[in-house]
Amino acid sequence: MAKTEVSVAEALSRAHQALRNDLRKLEESVDPASGQDLIALCARLAATRSHITEHFRFEEKNGYMDKVRKREPRLEHTIEQLAAQHRQLAQSLDAIIKRAKDAASLGPALREKIREWIASVRHHEAREDELVQNAFNLDIGAED
Repeated sequence: MAKTEVSVAEALSRAHQALRNDLRKLEESVDPASGQDLIALCARLAATRSHITEHFRFEEKNGYMDKVRKREPRLEHTIEQLAAQHRQLAQSLDAIIKRAKDAASLGPALREKIREWIASVRHHEAREDELVQNAFNLDIGAED
């Protein structure tokens, strides 16, 4: 694998690890045993929004998506779907943040909505990992 390919995979892996850590913290915040109040949860949601916005920007603007697109044009449709999911995930997080700000308390319904959003992000990230593996590992198997 060429150095550029390794650096793309490594950079994406580091970015995904940082996001997973952020999601873990958010998940801990919605656990009733955490003792988190609504104010602390709103702060955690705002931090997550900031981090995920930067994460998506990293992936889209001269990031791995462009490199995959150039290397494997056949994956364009999947890349566009993932980019559209970035917007959907950001919008749904915005809706959760608004709901949390308007809430009187941190109830089970809000906790569950946040858990569902976290699961959606994790599923999305797994699809991105698979896309990069498909694009950059395709030639490696042929060389063996």
